[in-house]
Amino acid sequence: MNHEPAGREGMFMAGKIKIRVVSKWSTIITIVLFVTSIGMAMWGHQQYRVLRSSMQDYIDCRYAVQELQQGSDILTRQVRLAAATGDRKYIAAYFEEADVTKTREKALQDLAKLDDHSESLQALRHALSTSRNLMNLEYYAMRLIEESEGADISTWPEEIRKVQLKPEDASLSSAEKLAKARTLVISPAYETAKTEISDQVGEAASAFSELIYERQNRASDLFTKIFFVILAGMLAFALMMLSLCLVMRHWIVKPLLRYNKDIEKDSLLSVGGAYELEKLGKTYNRIYKENEERQRLIKHQAEHDPLTDLLNRGSYNQIFSLYEKDKKDFALILIDVDIFKAVNDNNGHAVGDEILKKVSRLLLETFRDIDYICRIGGDEFAVIMVEMTSDLTHTVVDRINAINEKLSHPTDGLPAVSLSVGVAFTDRKNPGKSQFTDADQALYYTKEHGKHGVTFYPAPKE
Repeated sequence: MNHEPAGREGMFMAGKIKIRVVSKWSTIITIVLFVTSIGMAMWGHQQYRVLRSSMQDYIDCRYAVQELQQGSDILTRQVRLAAATGDRKYIAAYFEEADVTKTREKALQDLAKLDDHSESLQALRHALSTSRNLMNLEYYAMRLIEESEGADISTWPEEIRKVQLKPEDASLSSAEKLAKARTLVISPAYETAKTEISDQVGEAASAFSELIYERQNRASDLFTKIFFVILAGMLAFALMMLSLCLVMRHWIVKPLLRYNKDIEKDSLLSVGGAYELEKLGKTYNRIYKENEERQRLIKHQAEHDPLTDLLNRGSYNQIFSLYEKDKKDFALILIDVDIFKAVNDNNGHAVGDEILKKVSRLLLETFRDIDYICRIGGDEFAVIMVEMTSDLTHTVVDRINAINEKLSHPTDGLPAVSLSVGVAFTDRKNPGKSQFTDADQALYYTKEHGKHGVTFYPAPKE
């Protein structure tokens, strides 16, 4: 929804009030003073527009500068993830940003609209040029990644197909090529280029800030001159100035005080006041909400496994430690996917990933919302089943059997697998070193005695 017309109406309404007061009191002064006053008022209004425009240009410039830096960082993040994981989805994401989204190019276009000849724009063009040069190194690294994964060359992006590997790199093994790719995207030369880009972006921001500062100083100096000229020549303007102060208090000071209180409370701003303050409040609120969502996503990514979206090993350790310290009744269930390595070897890692997703989905569907389901390793899962005691073993058995029943039937092109499970309750008899060790011992017994089942600690003796 566009609120600009309403904001402009309020702004020009304030201007009309000032002109009306000037017109009213101009009848008691000479024509010369009247004309001079009107000229000063118009001059001041022009400088106000310059100041307002400069502030908006500054906001737009800072946002565009951030976008350009972010665009470069997105490319770096995707190529490094591709090198770290060997997953081609990150290469696809890289070219989605480079060829479709084009965050850097769009940011530069926005800046060109502000000042096509400024030092800041030149610095940003240098940053973009450096970033594009850096892409050649990234293309080279991605060529190594693609070859290490053995993907069909017809599926490679055109930029990667054009890359010619050095003879010494072409002869490397798949593992060595992937290692070489990782080395390239974290090398001193790469980091130096990234630093150069950041420095150039910073230089651009500083140059534009200086330009805005100069504009603001010029406007401020002119405001001062106008004030003293009018004060010296027209005492009758005192009443108008008092009225203007009241308007400023209502439209600027009070909203600023409200903004300050809201910022101290770390909350959204109560938007109001003059057009600029209202727009500032809306911009702040938008950035505040975006930052909240960004922090939420970061927290989620830090706590969850990227493949299955289950809680990760770090989250499991924290939850397990809390329950252990509180001495609460719970069951620790350790789960391995049987023959998972064979599935990966025979069917490929993509099929293996789908099986892990399927297992994760079945665990979520089978266990309760209050239970904690975690992926703690490659094909290793853990369930912290709260409020459980050893007299409820049948509950665990029923749930695991239900999952194994569904996994035993090949569906959606996935081979049949099964789960081996080891369980330890907090109220277990003859506990070992720790609950995890006991559950792992039970799991080992299941793996060594036919898999596809559940063993409770203590495991049966041979």
